[in-house]
Amino acid sequence: MKKFIILTLFSFTVIACSKSDENQVEEVVEEFEQIFSCTSYDDLLDPQNTDQDNLMQYWTKFVDDVKCSRGGPDYSERNPSLNIFFEYRSPAQIAAGVTPDHIAYSTFSGYCNDSRVNVGVLYTEWTEKNLLQRLWIMYHEFGHDVYKYEHSNDPADIMYPASTRSDIDLNDFIAAKDRMFKRSFTGIKYISCPGE
Repeated sequence: MKKFIILTLFSFTVIACSKSDENQVEEVVEEFEQIFSCTSYDDLLDPQNTDQDNLMQYWTKFVDDVKCSRGGPDYSERNPSLNIFFEYRSPAQIAAGVTPDHIAYSTFSGYCNDSRVNVGVLYTEWTEKNLLQRLWIMYHEFGHDVYKYEHSNDPADIMYPASTRSDIDLNDFIAAKDRMFKRSFTGIKYISCPGE
């Protein structure tokens, strides 16, 4: 009788182990080849970055990106007056259902003044975007303010006026910012300022 119980337990253990092996799922990590960029965006796209709301880091990245991608100019020297800020909707606006038609904006005092950058970002909408969308949004606003670009009609361009899709990847961003820096996107137009 003891032999039968031991044999039965051994058989159950073997069956239980083989069942668990069948149910194991292999995790498949999708790899893609990243196109070249002389700038790394890892610091901004790192979810562990505890300073995601520091808008100045996006300006610094943009300046460094222009310098390494195009060899200059150094926009930190050309634009010494920086006003890059969050704007907050009041509780009354939120309660009334007032919804903004933009996530961020640049102003006349920035894009029509070569020494100044003036970009506002709506905080609530900012927090709803993923890290790559935030990078895209800031480059879009710097495209207005620094390059004086008007909007593009192509959703693949950084200067397209609508919010960036959540399914973009880093290669989409790199290709779009390269076109922006090279002034080679379709239908490029410039903001007209007084006296120009």
